[in-house]
Amino acid sequence: MTLRLAVLLFFVYILNYLDRTNISIAKLQMQPDLGLSEAAFGLGAGLFFVGYVLFEVPSNMILHKVGARLWIARIMFTWGLVSMAMFLVQGEWSFYVLRFLLGVAEAGLVPGVVLYLSQWVPAQRRARLIGIFYLAVPISTVIGAPLSSWLMGFTPWGLTGWQFMFLVEGAPCLVMAFVVFRFLTDRPSQATWLTDQQRAWLLGELEREEAAHDAAGHRPGTLAAAAKDLGVLGMSAAFFCMIIPIYALAFFLPTIVKQLGTFTTGQIGLLTAIPYLFAALVMWFLSRNSDRTGERTWHYVITTLVGVVGLVLAASSLSTSPVLALVGFTLGAIGCLSPLAVFWAQAPYLLRGAAAAGGIALIAAIGNIAGFVSPYMVALIKGEGPGLGNSAAAITTAAVFLALAASSMFGVGRRIARRGATPAEPQHSVIRATET
Repeated sequence: MTLRLAVLLFFVYILNYLDRTNISIAKLQMQPDLGLSEAAFGLGAGLFFVGYVLFEVPSNMILHKVGARLWIARIMFTWGLVSMAMFLVQGEWSFYVLRFLLGVAEAGLVPGVVLYLSQWVPAQRRARLIGIFYLAVPISTVIGAPLSSWLMGFTPWGLTGWQFMFLVEGAPCLVMAFVVFRFLTDRPSQATWLTDQQRAWLLGELEREEAAHDAAGHRPGTLAAAAKDLGVLGMSAAFFCMIIPIYALAFFLPTIVKQLGTFTTGQIGLLTAIPYLFAALVMWFLSRNSDRTGERTWHYVITTLVGVVGLVLAASSLSTSPVLALVGFTLGAIGCLSPLAVFWAQAPYLLRGAAAAGGIALIAAIGNIAGFVSPYMVALIKGEGPGLGNSAAAITTAAVFLALAASSMFGVGRRIARRGATPAEPQHSVIRATET
């Protein structure tokens, strides 16, 4: 299942996140070429999330009805087309329209994958498989920042570097759409690539786990009930607050790194990748350790608080020590990115049945409103000037939101504990026999 599903979805999300955030590197050339102000760039970056949020819940409900294989392939194909069309941007309004359409095209992918994996993977293995998927977020920047910087050095066919980069990085999505349609399997019962024994064990584990959670306490079974559930609302608030620093770093870290010294575009790409490399390593450890111990809340809270300390360190050392600032950004990236898999592994303890499709999408939709707020807010705080003072204020603001995320998730964890909904004990002898 890891090789067939999680690794495939990992490559899907690498392409997705790369096409979502590559404007942070493109901005180095695109902004002066088109005469975009910081506020206009921030607004355009954020408009992606308006389309994304509006279509998040409907998209996930359609996925629940037609199956992940067809719907994820559709998402990939349309976002690839729109991503490539970014090379046609001529000014503010075309930038705004295409960013909005990119959000519409991508809507539903992340909550759809979380829902899909929760229907395949027992709780004691869930965080690590979601973690493989979410490793794509930091890895896409580790690969994408240097790659985008390199591609922008080419100007074929009369195109500028940023236009060429958008064309090249959008094209693989069209190919991957057909790969997803060919190899993704909608339900465990349809998995002919599992043996009869493996399939029977998996279905039995999922049914036993679902029954144990239902017996432990009430979980909303409809979208209307999920929308009023305090646990779902708490997770939505936590996700909103952690998205603020995630996209503050994603869209503005290259620009801030450029202000720290005299660097080439290629060097900026490499320095931008460093925090994400460490975030990927910690995410891998955190998701596996969370599954091993069966604990979610403290894995999330402690890691996000480390990120708060890092962002405050980065803000206070921007003007005095670029090295300390980079260390701070690394801790900040760890704090807001590494707990993502642990975060989404909590959702099935709160939701069941049809509510899982709509509820997970609702958490993602409310949280991703911050994707619009974050770049525009940071752009307004940062301003147009070359100084680092306003950048420090923007980073400190992001740290405050990350602290609020830790607080909200602590409350969600206490609510889940009161319900008695915890990972069901695995049948170790059966698992070992099956693995053998």
